[in-house]
Amino acid sequence: MSNLQVGVGQSSIDDSFQAGEDAAKDALEKHEGKPEVLIVLAAMRYDHNQLLEGIKSVTGDTQMIGGTTAGEISTHGLSTNSVVIMALSSDSLEFTVGISNNMSLDEASCGVELVKNIRSKHNFEDALSLMIFPNGMGGDGVELIDSIHSAVDEKLEIIGGYLGDDIRFENTYQYYNGGVYKDAVAGLLISGSKDFITGIGVRSGFESVGNRFYCTNSDGNVVSKFDDESALDVYKEFLGEDRAEKLPGICLEYPFGLIDEKVSIEGKEYFQLRCGLSVDHEKGTISLAGSIPEGSAITLTMASRGDIIKGAELAAEQAKNSLGKAKPKVILMFSCVGRKLVLGRRTEEEIIAVRKVLGDDVPIIGFYTYGEIGPIDKMNKELSSPKFHNETVVLWALAEK
Repeated sequence: MSNLQVGVGQSSIDDSFQAGEDAAKDALEKHEGKPEVLIVLAAMRYDHNQLLEGIKSVTGDTQMIGGTTAGEISTHGLSTNSVVIMALSSDSLEFTVGISNNMSLDEASCGVELVKNIRSKHNFEDALSLMIFPNGMGGDGVELIDSIHSAVDEKLEIIGGYLGDDIRFENTYQYYNGGVYKDAVAGLLISGSKDFITGIGVRSGFESVGNRFYCTNSDGNVVSKFDDESALDVYKEFLGEDRAEKLPGICLEYPFGLIDEKVSIEGKEYFQLRCGLSVDHEKGTISLAGSIPEGSAITLTMASRGDIIKGAELAAEQAKNSLGKAKPKVILMFSCVGRKLVLGRRTEEEIIAVRKVLGDDVPIIGFYTYGEIGPIDKMNKELSSPKFHNETVVLWALAEK
């Protein structure tokens, strides 16, 4: 018998308290005994305080982590306007939650404070993974991840997703121990037994359209110049007049690829995707979800629906391979909202592709994000550091050896 207990619940009821209560009951019916931590992901439409009160009416003071999304993923499949909950417990693993505030003011300090908050409850020496849920409108994702990584002496596996707000791009909410936060980073440290192993898959399916240009002026995540010309003018030229009229929304369908000259995947040039969040027509700048350093080689990318679904399948195969012969007991899925927009009615197929590879019977929870976090390849030492991604699916699987 496994010493990891998992239960997944879901509700689409309109009443916020009742939705939380029903989803919690659903999760606990599948979980044996009292859970040690809850992962809670929900649509923006709810009264979030009432939602969490409904959950607490069932689960009491159980640790809680999560936030709002741009679409919910669970064992029930894809859902919107819903709440999904995963209840977890283990007699040999430790689950420690933490929080830090004011992300948009100083991402680096916020990352350091998160590590301090978690470390005050449990050290990182026996860490398996740190799962983070940052404010999706909080600024430079690269700086946040780098600050967390630098604040931990031990090598740390970081995965997660930037929280959403149903594609409103206004503000997101974070959940922590029954409280609702804004502009924060919530985190869950999973640590303990060496009997467990994690598997990670990171793929996009997006391909370069064949062009290459260089970032010649940028300030963090705001790009001013490509090839010494207005960044926005260069982007508009690539998009064409009709697509350019749809800015900034069209950015989700045509992200930039930050080319990594040192990395290739299956013989192809590797790039990390960077999605535009907003544009300034007067200044000719593009604000991105993650920074692009000056001098970086850039390419424009795109993907068909089939490409995106294939990317999810490849990510699942990568996660499965990194587990060796161990069978997944739980799956977390973080997929970019841009993928959801391109997939449209075929969005469910991405989730189906993942479950077909990793197991239809394995409990799964996740959401559509405003940015994804994970290593390019945890099995390759040079590629095992956590990275910030856009338009990508990041899968995390936990298994017993």
